[in-house]
Amino acid sequence: MTQASRERWYPLAPITSRVYHSTQQGVRQRDSPFAVFYKEVEKMSQEYLLPSPPAPAIREAMAKAVQRKDKGLDVYDFSSGNIGNLMVSQQVFASMEVTVADSVIPELRPVVEGLRDGIVSAYYPMPKGVAYSPTGGTGPIRALVARYFRELHGIPIGDEDTDKVIVTAGGQQAMTAALRSIKPGTRVLIPQWEYGPASGIIRSHGCEEVRVAMTDALSIDMDDFRSKVVPNSVCYVSMPNNPTGYMSVEQLRDIVKIMSASGGAVVWDAPYLLTLVRLQGSVASFDPNLLQQTLNDLREIGEEFHPNLCVLSSLSKSCLIAGLRFGFAYGSKQWVDNMEAIVGRENLSSPTPSFIAGTEVLRRFLDEPRSYEWVCRVLANRLSILVEEMGDHLILPKNGLFGALYVLVTTGDKPCKPFADRLIEESGIVTVPCNQFYGGEAHAIRLSLVSVPWTEGEEGWMASVQALKAAMS
Repeated sequence: MTQASRERWYPLAPITSRVYHSTQQGVRQRDSPFAVFYKEVEKMSQEYLLPSPPAPAIREAMAKAVQRKDKGLDVYDFSSGNIGNLMVSQQVFASMEVTVADSVIPELRPVVEGLRDGIVSAYYPMPKGVAYSPTGGTGPIRALVARYFRELHGIPIGDEDTDKVIVTAGGQQAMTAALRSIKPGTRVLIPQWEYGPASGIIRSHGCEEVRVAMTDALSIDMDDFRSKVVPNSVCYVSMPNNPTGYMSVEQLRDIVKIMSASGGAVVWDAPYLLTLVRLQGSVASFDPNLLQQTLNDLREIGEEFHPNLCVLSSLSKSCLIAGLRFGFAYGSKQWVDNMEAIVGRENLSSPTPSFIAGTEVLRRFLDEPRSYEWVCRVLANRLSILVEEMGDHLILPKNGLFGALYVLVTTGDKPCKPFADRLIEESGIVTVPCNQFYGGEAHAIRLSLVSVPWTEGEEGWMASVQALKAAMS
C-alpha cells in the first residue's frame, strides 16, 4: 500500500492536534479493499490460540442486561447477586462537589478534570460504583478504547468493533489474559531483557519460553531471533522495553514481519508508548517532533499488521493513574473471546468506580492529549540528572532513544539480589534486582524514575540520586 493510499484511507493525524479519525471514517475504512482483504485474513486459523470458550453464564447474563439498559430497553434482571443494585436507585448523598485546584499544572488539568467527573459520576446522584459491572467493560467504554487503538496505533477498527477490544483491571490483567489465551505447548519468544511477570505467566501456562539474545546496545539480536522462530509461534515484546528503556520502530517492524510470515503473532505490550525522550551523551530531552514521527511510524505497523497483533496498553503511564487499574487490549475476536473468558472466570465484576473514572479520563485524553508532554519533560530531566551523577554505573540504550520509566544500574561482578538487599539494609535505598527481568543472573538492578514524588525543584529526586551515588561508591 502506497503512502498516498494510506493517507486516503487512514490519515495519520498528529496526536498533539485535536484532529482525529471519526467513527464515520472508521466505518469507511472497513469497507475499503484494504479492509476487505484483512477481513479474509482474520478468518484464517490462528493455530497458536486456544479455541474460543463459552462465556461464564453469570457474566454473560449480566453483560446482556447492561447492553439492554444502554439501549434504553426494558430489563427485568434476575441474573446475579448484584446486591449493590438495591441501593443504585437511591440518592445516598445529598450533594457532591469536587473542584479542581487552580494550582494544577495545565498539562495535567484534563486528566484531573476527568478524575473529578469520574469520582462524581460513580457515586452521585446515584451510587453506580457500588454495583457490579461487566468485566470486559460496557459498550460505550469499549467504543472509546477502539478509538484509542485507531488513533494511537493506526488499527483500522470502528467504534462498533467492540468484540476486538477489552477493558481490564490494569495493563497487567490484560497481559496475563492475553498470554494465557495462547495454546499450551506453543513456542513463545521473549527478549532476554523483558518484563519479569510475563515470563512466569508463559511458563506456568505450559508454553515453551525461548529467550532471544540482546546486544550490548540493548537491541534484539535479529539473527538469533530468526533462528528461533517456528511456524505458529508467538513473540511477547514490550516496546519501549521494561526494564531497559530500549525503543526501536525498525526492530518492532522486523519482528512483526517475521512472525506474520511464519503464521504467528506478536503480543505488543505498549503502556510506555508516550514516554519517549531523546538521549544524547549525558543529556536527555523531550522532542515532540521525534515522538510524533515515532507514533506515525508505529501507526503504519498497526495498520499493516493488525491481524497478527495483540496490543496491550493502559493510561497508567501517560495519565499518571497507575493505581486506578484501567487497562485495555486489542486483538482478533478469538483472542478477545479468550481474554474475556479468562477474566470473567476470575472476576465476576470489573472494579466499577475505576472503570467509570477511567472512562472519563480516557475521553478527556483523546479529546485533549497533553499530559504525556509533562511526563516526558519530567522523565528527561530526571534521566539527565541521573546520567550526569552516575553515568558510569548505568546500562543505557545506544541508539539515542529512551522510553519507559526505568534505568538499569550495573552491579559489576556482584549478584544483584544481595546487592539490592545491602542497599536497603545499609542505606534505605529501595531498588529491584533484575534476575526476573533477565531470566537468570543479571548483575543489574532496576531504578524507577517516578517513585520519588515530583516537586518544582526536584529536591527529592536529587537527594535520592546523591544517596544512591554515595552508596554505590
